[in-house]
Amino acid sequence: MVKTLAQLCCKLLTNLTTELERITKMMKLKDLVATLDELLDVSTISDSSPKGLQVEGAAEIYKMVVGVSACMELFERAVSMGAQAILVHHGMFWDSDHKLVRGSLKARLKILLSNDISLLGYHLPLDCHPEVGNNIGLVRALNLIDEKPFGEFNGRSIGYLAQAQRPISIDDFISAVRKKINPDAKCYGLGSGAILKIAICSGGAPSLLREAISVGANVFLTGEESEWIYHLAREEGIYYVAAGHHATERLGPMALAKWINENLDVTSEFVDVSNPI
Repeated sequence: MVKTLAQLCCKLLTNLTTELERITKMMKLKDLVATLDELLDVSTISDSSPKGLQVEGAAEIYKMVVGVSACMELFERAVSMGAQAILVHHGMFWDSDHKLVRGSLKARLKILLSNDISLLGYHLPLDCHPEVGNNIGLVRALNLIDEKPFGEFNGRSIGYLAQAQRPISIDDFISAVRKKINPDAKCYGLGSGAILKIAICSGGAPSLLREAISVGANVFLTGEESEWIYHLAREEGIYYVAAGHHATERLGPMALAKWINENLDVTSEFVDVSNPI
């Protein structure tokens, strides 16, 4: 009985300590945004979505939810978790959007504004960051080495051309991708011999297949496929791996959430809202 009571008291004390730590961790929204903007070097990157703060909420941030894409399910989960801010890779506003607030956009804005939750979006800055980016995350997940800039977009390299630590078969490479990135990854093309040079660009980057061919890659790994890549990849003798847009862009948000927890006075949690595309 005494032992059970002591264990209960220890558990309560631990929970209380954790809660006190959570309460004492806080940043002003303006300071949080400024810190993340500097970390992700937003001033040097041209993008088709607003970089950083997209919707202003509470002035003080205790808890932040991090996800891949702005969507109602992520917003609802952030509300249930008591978050004051949400950070995503795919934000809510794009240059190509109609300038009309209705339907799902109205619903998303309503849940953010009614709960005083800020929305931050980092698209290309989170693709190309050398520490917490999506593409460096893919390089590390697949244990590749000697990564060099690859995949020019808007005048800046987004991805990497890296090497396997030793020549491997395409079957072994696909097995690693399916284990570490996405069990439903697809492979097209018709290469030959062992795999050594791998070109990588997360998300929807089929247009970079030609650049991958020009730099002599054995494999091009991205998120999505397009109709025209099939014959080109076969004729040029390069493998094309489509590992999922969402799946290839989870690693950056996950790494950034971890960085925030370790370096800032904000509790951050990655929330993975499933998306098969």
